[in-house]
Amino acid sequence: MLIEPRVSRDLLELVRLERRAFAAKVRMARAVLGLSQSDFGASVGLTQRAIHKLEQGDTEPRRATVRAIEDLWRAEGIEFEDLPEGGFRVTVRTGVFDREDPRSHAARTQLGVTSVAYRS
Repeated sequence: MLIEPRVSRDLLELVRLERRAFAAKVRMARAVLGLSQSDFGASVGLTQRAIHKLEQGDTEPRRATVRAIEDLWRAEGIEFEDLPEGGFRVTVRTGVFDREDPRSHAARTQLGVTSVAYRS
């Protein structure tokens, strides 16, 4: 007889939403930095495929992976603030967008970033 634990649907939904929010943050940060999935992955010790799966929300990242990615964000001057009503706000340190890298512009265009506000 197989006994399966009952897990609240609300808890499962919360986990799913958190995974999707993290995926969106990874995509956003990678676009801001103008990095390919391979380059971003190399920066945090993951493969291109692992980054792809994270960005799609297909996998639950390990704590060490989350820590490595958040350390990279901090080092690059990218901060995410979770909002009480859902979603998040991103703050990018002055100078990150001033990098002369055509990949950054292409990545921001692909994500639909239309304006940038600077905060010092």
